[in-house]
Amino acid sequence: MNTEFWISELGRLYERSTEAIDNEQSDAIEPLADEFNETLSQLKEEFPDNPIVTSTDPVEAYTEGTSGKMAGMDAYAPPRRRDEALHEIRSRCEKMANAIGFELPELETGSRSPNRMVMVSVDSRQETTQEVHQDVTVESIQNMIQTLPRATEEKEELQELLGEFRAEVEGEQDEPRLRQILSKANEISSDVATQMAVLGLTHGATSVLGL
Repeated sequence: MNTEFWISELGRLYERSTEAIDNEQSDAIEPLADEFNETLSQLKEEFPDNPIVTSTDPVEAYTEGTSGKMAGMDAYAPPRRRDEALHEIRSRCEKMANAIGFELPELETGSRSPNRMVMVSVDSRQETTQEVHQDVTVESIQNMIQTLPRATEEKEELQELLGEFRAEVEGEQDEPRLRQILSKANEISSDVATQMAVLGLTHGATSVLGL
């Protein structure tokens, strides 16, 4: 198989691991880890001089079994699936794609549709704002934008949209304008648009999120 095939595998694995994360498909951990490790091995042969690729570690699908004594009896904890393995596959695909200049595909799965950002179901808006979304800040979104595998122009546009969105949610909150900004951001990155929508929720813009 040629270099282009193994590079394209990064895109496929990135999409598939994202779908598995979104849909909580733990049964996908083993096959995706195996496929990622095979792809990684081939990419290391294709790019022996790329420090990012060569330093990337394989992904372990299972934890190691452990043994010991408990209450005077031998105890054994069998290996278990590593749920974080899916996140490792996704992030390592993204890291290597950036390193070799490969643009990952825009995700267009059902869970990554434009409506994903407004599908928030809660019993208490205030509790959700405090407990779920307290870590989403303008700074964290700015950092996310910087790490995206996107062209510089697209990143700059996202930063501008974020600035406009921040001004709106911290001001009078023109709802049509907020929806317009989110829609434009979503055309570039659904992840960033989702985080911006969450930021809107923390500022009380619940109507924009469909709550």
